[in-house]
Amino acid sequence: MQVWPSALLLGCIASMQTGAATGAPVADAAPDAGAAVYGKWCSDCHSTAGGPGSMALERKYHGSLPAILNRRSDLSPEYISQVVRHGVSFMPSFRKTEISDAELDRLGTYLTPRSLRNHRRPARATGGE
Repeated sequence: MQVWPSALLLGCIASMQTGAATGAPVADAAPDAGAAVYGKWCSDCHSTAGGPGSMALERKYHGSLPAILNRRSDLSPEYISQVVRHGVSFMPSFRKTEISDAELDRLGTYLTPRSLRNHRRPARATGGE
């Protein structure tokens, strides 16, 4: 058994916490990872004007908001999570075995404008009030 030099080990740990090629923090890679999730699960219905999801949003908003999801600027991670997990109208819900919580987080980062990402609404109080 070989003992790794501590500098090499620390370098490996640091590379796991940053993007390998760019040195960017992993969090900055989330939009690209979110684009992959969007491409796999959402794009068939929401990436073209003729997609059933886009057509439904066009009818709902009458053009006041973009019907293609990745052109929207008003989506929050919480709203995206709610719709993905519970569905809406004829859109089905997606279980954690289909879209994991980590994938859903990446999707939320991808679809949420940077200006809205850190401005989360406070959680509602529940219970005996």
